[in-house]
Amino acid sequence: MSVKISLREKKKAKTKLDLLQASLDLSGERSFRRVLVEDICQQADVSKVTFFKFFPQKEDLLIYFMSVWQAQCYLELVDSGKRGWEAVRYIFGKVTEDAAKHPGIMLSLISFLSEQKMHPWVPKLSETELWLLFPERETTAGVEEVTLDRIFQRCVKEVREDGELVAHLTEHEAVVLLFSIFYGAYLSAHLFRSTDYMAYYEMHLKLLIR
Repeated sequence: MSVKISLREKKKAKTKLDLLQASLDLSGERSFRRVLVEDICQQADVSKVTFFKFFPQKEDLLIYFMSVWQAQCYLELVDSGKRGWEAVRYIFGKVTEDAAKHPGIMLSLISFLSEQKMHPWVPKLSETELWLLFPERETTAGVEEVTLDRIFQRCVKEVREDGELVAHLTEHEAVVLLFSIFYGAYLSAHLFRSTDYMAYYEMHLKLLIR
């Protein structure tokens, strides 16, 4: 991807991504809440002053994680050509894979979104951040505008066109339910002490598939 980026912008974007990676490395199996800002800064070799310039509160890293995650997910779906329920299953499968590496992140994200009464849409990544994340790609067209909401909207439209969505649901209702499944099925699996997150996703998806 050929982009002219100033050294200042590149340094800012790299610092944000380094802080995110440090928080993921430190969280491991423990809750994100137990990870200290001091430890994140030490891991990323960044001062606390710099940390708070980018993330006014530590939990903002969870939202940033989701921004990066959905950009990766979108491009992987574009590359694979998956659509409809196959694409939805891919999204849930990606959550399942990430849970094995960072099991505490999704639970912490769900908790934070609930506490803040936030919509599940997250900030856009900058052109510089995309360039650093996907340096080998010729283009990241479309990623700047992508949200999980739009991905789900597209998937629901496709399953409706294919006649694979239960008849009593509107497309809007189906998108809302996919968000409920995205977060809720993961939480249900945790509450029932299961690490087979995909099984819980499939259990919930049955309610939507015709």
